[in-house]
Amino acid sequence: MIGTPLPEPLQDFRLLKLESCVSTNTLCMDYGQAGEAGNLWIVSRQQTSGKGSRGRSWVSEPGNLFASLLLENPCEPDHLADLTFVTSVALRRALVRFAPDDAVITQKWPNDILVNGKKCSGILLESTASQERQMMVIGIGVNCVSCPGDTLHSATSLVAENIDVPPDELFDALSLEMAHSISSWKRGEGFAVIREEWLAAAGGLGKPVTVRIPGKPDIRGIFASIDEAGYMLLETSANKTERISTADVFFG
Repeated sequence: MIGTPLPEPLQDFRLLKLESCVSTNTLCMDYGQAGEAGNLWIVSRQQTSGKGSRGRSWVSEPGNLFASLLLENPCEPDHLADLTFVTSVALRRALVRFAPDDAVITQKWPNDILVNGKKCSGILLESTASQERQMMVIGIGVNCVSCPGDTLHSATSLVAENIDVPPDELFDALSLEMAHSISSWKRGEGFAVIREEWLAAAGGLGKPVTVRIPGKPDIRGIFASIDEAGYMLLETSANKTERISTADVFFG
């Protein structure tokens, strides 16, 4: 097995640290498909072709955090999407450790973390399956010291929000919180616990949002909640509740 075992209590996880790679998600998936065991973290100082959601690129300048976790057979297929919320909860916990008391750190459905209302990170899940193995890769990017200027949603860096933490130190906290979240999640049986914690720090909850799904008209309504599968529940002006599986969400 590749990677160095992490210290207790994370000895079941391994870490491969790199100076540069195309994409930590791509590399994780390549290793998984080649037979590498799960619980492998890959962290790179920079990426030459980072991945964002829905085929977008992720700007990957040195000084930010680029990490991916390979999991093997983490749960039944219908619970794989839970891992977005498992990861979001863990990442927010890690950030709160280093944030000043006046920082507002929220979770934006489905896969972003906001600091003071601006995006500072993203989460990307990718999976592949064969008859014997389900491989899940969880990619996490955090703007520690810099952020791109031309983005779909307003972006920021941790430093700009008075959160000064080196990426290695942030990863140490994140890896510990991920292990705790995965344990609480219990392969999907404990998703109710994760869902409750996610909702407690959800951005835009109970407020007007616009939902944009490619190829469809925008939908406007009130972000009411997420259901037991993590779908957004959107209350529209037609007194209907729309169940949204994936979309770009804009506040206001």
